Amino acid sequence: MAKYNFFKKKPQMTSNSESYSSSKPEMLKMMEKIRTNLQNDFSDSKENANGPGPFYRILEKEVKKHVEGQKREQLPVDVLSLFYVSSDCMSAYVCVLPPLNDGKEVDQEHFLEDMRYEGITSGIDQNAVMELVNSRDYLRIRKIATGQYPVDGIDGKLEEFYERRYAQTPELDEEEMLAGHDFRKKNLIQTIREGEILCRITPPVPAQNGFDVSGSTLYGREGAAVRMPQGKYTSVFEDGLVLRSDISGIVVMENDNFSIHSQRVLEQDINAGVGNLRFDGDIYIRGNVDDKVAIEATGNVMIVGDVRSGKIISGGTICIQGEVKGTSRIKLKAAKQIQCLIMENVTASAIEDVYAGVIADSDVISEKGSVYALMGRGLIFGSSVTSGKSVYAKKIGNISGCVNNITLGLEAEFERRKKSIHDELEEINRTLEQLRKNISNMQILGKSHRNDSQKEYSDLVDQRTTYGELKREKLDELDELNKSLRSIRVGSIICENIYPVTKINIERVSMTIEQRESDCDIHLQSGQILLK
Repeated sequence: MAKYNFFKKKPQMTSNSESYSSSKPEMLKMMEKIRTNLQNDFSDSKENANGPGPFYRILEKEVKKHVEGQKREQLPVDVLSLFYVSSDCMSAYVCVLPPLNDGKEVDQEHFLEDMRYEGITSGIDQNAVMELVNSRDYLRIRKIATGQYPVDGIDGKLEEFYERRYAQTPELDEEEMLAGHDFRKKNLIQTIREGEILCRITPPVPAQNGFDVSGSTLYGREGAAVRMPQGKYTSVFEDGLVLRSDISGIVVMENDNFSIHSQRVLEQDINAGVGNLRFDGDIYIRGNVDDKVAIEATGNVMIVGDVRSGKIISGGTICIQGEVKGTSRIKLKAAKQIQCLIMENVTASAIEDVYAGVIADSDVISEKGSVYALMGRGLIFGSSVTSGKSVYAKKIGNISGCVNNITLGLEAEFERRKKSIHDELEEINRTLEQLRKNISNMQILGKSHRNDSQKEYSDLVDQRTTYGELKREKLDELDELNKSLRSIRVGSIICENIYPVTKINIERVSMTIEQRESDCDIHLQSGQILLK
């Protein structure tokens, strides 16, 4: 449909009255001029409820009244300013009907007053007003006022320089280990140095309010502020817009906040020049470990390089991305897991699982977990492996005929430890008995209160207290061993190939593999070891 097609329709007028019939030619002329001007002035506008089109339809009635007013009495009719406000109140239009019979012309004062009476007070186009008044260009629809739409504010933004990692532990789960997952790709640890930026906030841009032609304020939506995700060991700087780390460590998410866990980060080889390391927290080493140094941490020990000699003790997990291979015996001890690519000439003990690609010429113990050799070559040979649960490997032994010892269940290991604890308790009891006698003798001789012997007496009492506490610790350790032994239920030895000579021990039942076996599920059933 062509724009403003309705203008082509002639105004439909009734002939119910003589006065109307007599005024019809003049009225038609006015409407025709308004229509022509409207088409010329608003040819690019669309016909919609907020444009000037509806105003044209209203004008027919007003023009009729304006013309008839002078026909009846032949009286002067002053100029008439007709206003129209769009349905959204954002545009105001005017059409000035000419004076008749020497009526008053348009003037600025009365025009502005008429506009005020109509409630049009804001966004007035003063140039359009002046042009209309000066040119007295009647019968033309003009836009006389325009409102201003509000501009919504812009939400603040949070620029993060570290990933939101919630599971910041290096431990592998059973599914990952059974699938032969490469633990080096887990990539859970994010280190940070003191003073480095964690995230930066861009503040919100405020809204810009608008108005309509009546002067009413139109409010924009305010931009939402961004919460600073500040956690432990972080500080806000630079007008509250930047979050920095207070210490060097690991970046973790806690309750949707960036927090820093204490960690010592060493980007160098650890050798005799550096010396032994002990740290309350995690240790992250970007280098090799050599020269028989000892590394001890209450948390995890993460090593990117190789371990060629030394001793590593962890209160968490030991994760070594390189090889653990030395000419002298290397010792690893972890309260959680041990993970490494190659474990050769190693004594390793973990409370939980042990995971490696190759275990060679080593002694490995997993107390409450399983031993997995499924990554890469997945090989165990020339080693003694003890697991509280199960052992999984692609291959145990090889064609060289090396001796392998695979044990499920920790009865033998626990018995050895229990004997060691009992021996220690006997020595502690002997010492306590001797301290008791010495303290009693001093009391009998009255030396407990004499100035020359009071310090000696006090030292004996302190020693008795210390050995008493040590005895309680050993008794608790013994009780914990008994509980652990009762709670562990052994599983199976699962491997694709097993070679002689491999000795199997499951809960005190033994057998020796004397020929190659494939697709093995070695387990205990009715007091006998079954291969499949």
